[in-house]
Amino acid sequence: MKILTTKKIILVGGGIGGTATALALYRAGFEPIVYERTTTLREVGAGVALWANATHVLKELGVLDDVLRESDPITNYQFFSQMGKELMNLCINHFEVPAVAIHRADLQALLWRKLSSEHFVLGQTFERFEPVGNKVLAYFTDGLAEIGDVLIGADGLRSKVRSQLFGQVKPIYRGMTSYRGLTNYIPNTYKRGYICEFLGSGKAFGFVTIGKGRMYWYVASKAAEGQSDAPVGRKQELQEIFQDWPTPIPELIAATDETSILKTDLYDRVPIPKWSFSNITLLGDAAHPTLPTMGQGACMAIEDALVVTQCLLEHSDPAEALRQYESLRLVRTKKIVEQSLLIGKVAQLENSFVVAVRNTLMKLLSQQFDNDYRAIHAYRVSLKLDKY
Repeated sequence: MKILTTKKIILVGGGIGGTATALALYRAGFEPIVYERTTTLREVGAGVALWANATHVLKELGVLDDVLRESDPITNYQFFSQMGKELMNLCINHFEVPAVAIHRADLQALLWRKLSSEHFVLGQTFERFEPVGNKVLAYFTDGLAEIGDVLIGADGLRSKVRSQLFGQVKPIYRGMTSYRGLTNYIPNTYKRGYICEFLGSGKAFGFVTIGKGRMYWYVASKAAEGQSDAPVGRKQELQEIFQDWPTPIPELIAATDETSILKTDLYDRVPIPKWSFSNITLLGDAAHPTLPTMGQGACMAIEDALVVTQCLLEHSDPAEALRQYESLRLVRTKKIVEQSLLIGKVAQLENSFVVAVRNTLMKLLSQQFDNDYRAIHAYRVSLKLDKY
């Protein structure tokens, strides 16, 4: 049996990536402790798609059965034109584990319940880190300091850990804002297991059920950064924009409470060739923030959780472990970030002729899209505990 010389792991950020990593580390025999700036463990937002590359990891972590009970399966990803003409229908259920759609808060709660409260310190905002010999000291805003063997920044798009490592660089606004809604209205025409996405001129509308009798819908729309809501309010603005779009889009918006519609500008960063320094590294959106156009943001963070844990198991030197973690993750995450950006640019097309060409190409290249999605969803990583 291998004796773990690296034991205490400090994680900054208690979102999906940070909590999944804490769970993987705990199962592997490490001592993870998550520092979260909020005073309660809660997740905001709406739905999240977990493709087979992520549900495989959740199975490894012992939470997939729980996830399946609180989610809905995804079997198909169906694209339509703004007029409702089918462009592509991708079959998703090729794998040994299912793809699912779930509310982010439900997934977060399932992960949290697998860990005891001693693994979380709430209400603590990370301030800075300081190398101390072969360890790292993390400071928080109220004067608390914690020393550990490794520090992992899982603190999102505007990561403070990343800023200290590589300088404070603003994320890049990619010309789109998103709206996300949640309703109990399930149209009679909805096919169970389908994500349906309608592509228009400079905007898109999609929807899928996410368990517990709820429908999640989302909009990506070309807009100026920080654009204010219309005076009529967010819901009425969307109703006016999508009033002539095919059913059930107008009905879904109408059935959603104004307070259940979230608005978020969409950002990413240019992929970097390195995100670790000695025994300090980044994970999830802190390392490789991406547009949501491929639904891989949370999935990549969940993958990261298992990879970094396995690397720490295999190497007694944390710096060597984190170099391996980087080498295993850089190419894949860079590709997904770049592909997501390309899809985002295609979604912003507004010229009617160019939009028509895009729609025709989607129909002609549906097999290529299917192959690309299969390759991304087929990624597998396992936590090998038997030899440790």
